[in-house]
Amino acid sequence: MPKINCAIYTRKSTEHGLDMEFNSLQNQEESCKAYILSQAFNGWEYYKTYSDGGISGGTMERPALQSLMADIRARKIQVVVVYKVDRLSRSIIDFHKMMQEFEKYSCNFVSITQSFDTSNSMGKLTLNMLLSFAQFEREVSAERVRDKIAASKAKGLWMGGTPPLGYDIKDRQLIPNEQEKTLVNLIFTKYLELGNMFATAHWLNEQGYHSKAWVPSCGKPRGGRPFQKSGIQRILTNPVYIGKVAHRAQNKTYQGKHEAIVPKDIWEQAQEFIRRRIKDKNAFSTYQVHYSVLSRKLYDDTGRSFRLTTAKKQGKKFLYYYNGVGGHYLPVEQLDNFVLKTLKMTDFDDLEPLSNRDSLTDKQMRKWIDKVVCQSTGKTHYLSIFLNEKQIKADLSALPKISGQAEEHTLVPEKLDGKLYVRNTFIVDNVSSMKLQNGSARNILTVRQLNESLVRGLARGWQLKKMIEKGMATREWEKASGMNKRTFARYLNLCYLSPKIVADILEYNNPRNMTLRELMNLAERESDFERQEREWKI
Repeated sequence: MPKINCAIYTRKSTEHGLDMEFNSLQNQEESCKAYILSQAFNGWEYYKTYSDGGISGGTMERPALQSLMADIRARKIQVVVVYKVDRLSRSIIDFHKMMQEFEKYSCNFVSITQSFDTSNSMGKLTLNMLLSFAQFEREVSAERVRDKIAASKAKGLWMGGTPPLGYDIKDRQLIPNEQEKTLVNLIFTKYLELGNMFATAHWLNEQGYHSKAWVPSCGKPRGGRPFQKSGIQRILTNPVYIGKVAHRAQNKTYQGKHEAIVPKDIWEQAQEFIRRRIKDKNAFSTYQVHYSVLSRKLYDDTGRSFRLTTAKKQGKKFLYYYNGVGGHYLPVEQLDNFVLKTLKMTDFDDLEPLSNRDSLTDKQMRKWIDKVVCQSTGKTHYLSIFLNEKQIKADLSALPKISGQAEEHTLVPEKLDGKLYVRNTFIVDNVSSMKLQNGSARNILTVRQLNESLVRGLARGWQLKKMIEKGMATREWEKASGMNKRTFARYLNLCYLSPKIVADILEYNNPRNMTLRELMNLAERESDFERQEREWKI
């Protein structure tokens, strides 16, 4: 008779009682071992016990469970034995996924206290009913905990977690920390003075202040971190400082049991100032606005993301991608242009040949990008642009076709683990720009890039003008160019732009990140050179 290896899986949702001499996990294991021994006549033999203590059955992220699934995939186990079905999982979806894995690797499943056979429809129905009740029990427990938290907050009690800056925890109560209390009041006062959260954070960092020290799960305290705008915003909008407790799930605020550490009039002044800044449409009218293509998509080679940051110069705000680890500031507008130019230089003809990409907008092409990995060495930044192949194919197939030969592209995409990506090198020139950091002005690097889209648009406009000058009929140039009358006319308008605008484009002197569509709209809207130039400089 062939030997059948039987694994035991045990689980307990909480750590309560695990330090006892004989706990729940041991009870489950002994019961399962006795059952396996009773099936010895069928060739069953005990193989190993996998135990997860203090982990919910509503998640698959359990170390012992993952180890069990790995051994099943290695075909080391033929039967999994549990005390009850809900020990393996309390989620119907997760349980079905595991059953599919069990079936794939010829592994059976047995619950010793709930007799059923999954080889027939009645057994499967019984199993699903048991799982439905297990999931119901878990959801009811979660609702009970949420109701308890809501009721406790309504009484003004602190419900745990890291205490906010300005407070310590003692006997489950918030107690003012005198040193941090002074810092909190300084933050409110400085914000009302500067009127800017970003500037407030920089001022605090320059003065050597740090956020609250915290204790991670390892139990070793760590020092506070430099302030950021998001941290300042959380402090300024937290009603805990005026003696209240917020319940964000219900969007309600209750009177707390703890002592207020910020005067109520100061806190309300800050809230009014924040509301006014949000509602005032002219508050940022002097800033240069730019649509960020790589926001939340740019990472360094260690996987750390770049965040957007700003510098202010002569009343205008400039955007940069900033990585705190490497200290790199990459100008948003120039890097975005470079990445879009790279996509236009990339050969996608295997996906959809002979497509006219000139009509694509920045927002459309942003959907092509899954993420960009940047490896920096001094002024040189090596970019790996990972692409959404499905989105690219869908967009290109919807574009008008180019007559004749496909355009030549200098970059060829590659594949890594089945993912399409393209590489290019972004080099920053020594063109000086000003950046405010920690309250002081500092030179950083920026770059000027040729706007490939505008140049190609101008070239195509002059090609179409030559067609007309040759006396070609309307149907002939529509067929030759692959455009309709409307698109043809918009390209043709580019031939009647101000010479100064054309020179700016060819000399890399674009005043902002203008798209080809915007340039066409300008040429169509204004025929006078002076008005064109005034609008070009906005």
